[in-house]
Amino acid sequence: MLLFMMLAALSGEPETPVEPPAPVLRPSVVTVPDWLRRATGADAMRVYPRLALGRGVAGAAIIACTVEREGTLADCSIVDEGPSGQGFGDAALQLMPRFQMRPMTKDGLPVTGGKVRIPIRFVPQR
Repeated sequence: MLLFMMLAALSGEPETPVEPPAPVLRPSVVTVPDWLRRATGADAMRVYPRLALGRGVAGAAIIACTVEREGTLADCSIVDEGPSGQGFGDAALQLMPRFQMRPMTKDGLPVTGGKVRIPIRFVPQR
């Protein structure tokens, strides 16, 4: 019986190699951005929510973006804003075209795909 099982195992089809699962690609998170260009305080004042500015309300927003291979930001979205309902998230989104950073590189070439979170504070000027 043991000989029969051994012969059956030897005469069977060769095992097909099992490929390891593909790695899950997670976007790289940029924790210390190397900014080539940023929005200025004057830029922030141009997009400051008018109602909040008139009331002297300060606010903030956190924006998450993908860094393109040119260092520009794309697919930006509001992660958090406060105080809510004052328009600070939308105002911060308007500033994103003013930002440019040194892009990530792979094998020495710039690549798209880094993720960055940008905190923006709005403080009315006195």
